[in-house]
Amino acid sequence: MKRFFATGFFLLIFAFYMNAQTADQMRESVKFERQAAADYKAQDYAKFLENMRRASDLRPGHARLLYNLADAYALNNKPDEALAILERLAKMDLFYAVEKDDDFKSLFGSERFKTIQTEFALNQKAVNQSQRAFTIPNKDLITEGIAYDKASKRFFVSSVHKHKIVTIDASGKVSDFSLETDGLWSVSGMRVDEKRRVLWVTTSAFAQMLPDSLKTDDGRSGVFKYDLKTGKLLKKYLLPNADAKHVLGDLLIAKNGDVFASDSRASIIYRIESKKDELEVFLTSDLFASLQGLAFSPDEKFLFAADYSKGIFRIAMADKKILQLAMDADTNPIAIDGMYFHRGNLIAIQNGFNPHRVARFFLSKDFSAVTKSETLEANHADFNEPTLGVIVGSDFYYIANSQYELMDKDGKLAADKLKEPVILRLKL
Repeated sequence: MKRFFATGFFLLIFAFYMNAQTADQMRESVKFERQAAADYKAQDYAKFLENMRRASDLRPGHARLLYNLADAYALNNKPDEALAILERLAKMDLFYAVEKDDDFKSLFGSERFKTIQTEFALNQKAVNQSQRAFTIPNKDLITEGIAYDKASKRFFVSSVHKHKIVTIDASGKVSDFSLETDGLWSVSGMRVDEKRRVLWVTTSAFAQMLPDSLKTDDGRSGVFKYDLKTGKLLKKYLLPNADAKHVLGDLLIAKNGDVFASDSRASIIYRIESKKDELEVFLTSDLFASLQGLAFSPDEKFLFAADYSKGIFRIAMADKKILQLAMDADTNPIAIDGMYFHRGNLIAIQNGFNPHRVARFFLSKDFSAVTKSETLEANHADFNEPTLGVIVGSDFYYIANSQYELMDKDGKLAADKLKEPVILRLKL
């Protein structure tokens, strides 16, 4: 659920990694990148290139670093190297207004550069296969998660700003599901356990969205368990706030009733084992940076975890062995929020680069690699940071406009720009 914004040089998009970097390697890369920024400011372009190479070598396939490395090559009169990198970024379905970047001025007259500029522009064209499923007449919700209960034919949508869960029935009627007395903080991921008739949700406290009386809750997080039939809060599974701050995001339910939750801030996957009924650490690793969406393979031998800044990890449930999925050169696996397994492949919502999109990642037979990717939806008119979704039969329903960018650091909303939350339906 972490958000990153493009605001200029060295703040372009989020990080793209193709290999599993340790925390030490990531810190080393950041050190070189910061030095490169200083070199750029001092107009020492030779040093700028040297340090950008070092930073990029430590994080192969990292889009921001690749872009700035192309910058460095152009400033050092190495046009072929710069153009090759820009071509690669265009093949990742990304968009950059390269014609407005004066660092590439030496390339402006190149026909190859003009072709790349055209390819970036094409990535801004709409790929629209989704249709509106429904809207919610509450503009200030700031929605994040969605779940579906087949038995009652109800959708559940979570609110980050209003600290609650709403339901939408088959007729389109919107009602509050949770109560203020439940003590929810901002609500993120949700999953319905059809067999046990339970709704599981994650909730986290963000200081900017808390009243003054609850500011000390900042960084607290937990999983709440609801009875689907009565709406009664059955149990809270809270993480201690003494050691570190937490942000529980996505949820996943195993066939045996075990619940898994990702922590984007502490880089931990938690489990509530059905027999023990306690929230405990399932797995942590310095390979993780910002965990988001979770998905199982059909036989549940593998757990897939999306890392917002590093890509996709495969975790063997038998021995907890971690493997970062290999990627083909044209696949952009970063900035995944929600992720779902469907017919041998992964469906991902990516919202940390331009343009936001829903993509299909084709997996190898052993689930060790992504062999190619396909954009299913991009540049939709309703998009304003899409987040999480739910597969219902052959349809994928997902939050189209969470509208995070319309909320400032103090939790204040740009009320005049808010729109009704939109849930889109995509035929898979």
